Amino acid sequence: MLKKILKITGITILVLLVILFTAPFIFKGKIAKIVKQEINNSVNAKVDFTELDLSFFRRFPRVSVALEGLQVIGVDEFAKDTLISAKEIDVAVKLFSVMSGDEMKVYSVTVDEPRIHAIVNKDGKANWDIVKETGAEDTATAPAESSSFKMNLKKYAINNAYVVYDDASTGMSTEIYNLTHEGSGDFTADVFTLQTDTRADAVTFNYGGIPYLNQTKTSIDADIEINNTEGKYTWKTDEIALNDLKVSTAGFFQMVNDSVYNMDVTFKAPSTDFKSILSLIPAIYQKDFEKIKTGGKALFDGFVKGTMSNTQIPAYAINLEVTDGFFQYRDVPKQVKNINVTLG
Repeated sequence: MLKKILKITGITILVLLVILFTAPFIFKGKIAKIVKQEINNSVNAKVDFTELDLSFFRRFPRVSVALEGLQVIGVDEFAKDTLISAKEIDVAVKLFSVMSGDEMKVYSVTVDEPRIHAIVNKDGKANWDIVKETGAEDTATAPAESSSFKMNLKKYAINNAYVVYDDASTGMSTEIYNLTHEGSGDFTADVFTLQTDTRADAVTFNYGGIPYLNQTKTSIDADIEINNTEGKYTWKTDEIALNDLKVSTAGFFQMVNDSVYNMDVTFKAPSTDFKSILSLIPAIYQKDFEKIKTGGKALFDGFVKGTMSNTQIPAYAINLEVTDGFFQYRDVPKQVKNINVTLG
């Protein structure tokens, strides 16, 4: 009797393994068709990918749907610009939602090695504004198609990203190397807390021709309260590092509509150590920074508050004061001293 039970159990496990190995090939065409149809119906852009891969084991017990070699290229005035390319985008989908065919519930999204080039032209038009507007007629005639996907996202991750943001309308630009970012939260709720962890090897930020950050190693740990009803993001954290400088910040950012944003953000450096401020200079931070002897007092704080739109920019202030600062490399006999700075 025991041998019979073991034999039946073994055969059952073998059948299940065969199903799990072969099912991706059975459902691959169905998933690819849904993905391509949803993308083509949703965006004004040229979207392509080299491969769609399915696996029941990569994110078990969920189905892994991976797009490899993804490219999203703009149209019209942005026709020569690639908005995003990525080595792979992996989406974990609940198994039974795929097999039932009624709806697909997305659990997690992982993006590997994306290159993002976000552009705003002089007229304030953004190259990422590619989602097609849905008219009343489209909404009334295609309810079944729009219900194919149900977002039940719990977490996401971006690995080794390169990001460029260039806003010709405000003179603002950002370049980020080797960005790694992950977040988790209940995205199905109207109000929830998003737990995030962010790391970047080098961040450069320019505004009005002034480089406020230049190749700065950055890390941010922040819990962000997201209110989807109001489009509002609120946070308070002491876990920000810019090279050796520790920064605390609090405030909110609110999306009023596609082109109007409200914000009220304050930030400051709790430390008054001049060495922390000195670390923001790339040439100094990248060469034997731990061996540098420093002294002097420093102050760093600021705010951004108001409305940003095509015709408005928020009020802002960045205050930096250095009094009697000096630094000296241990193997160099002379100091660089009498450093006094007032910026604000």
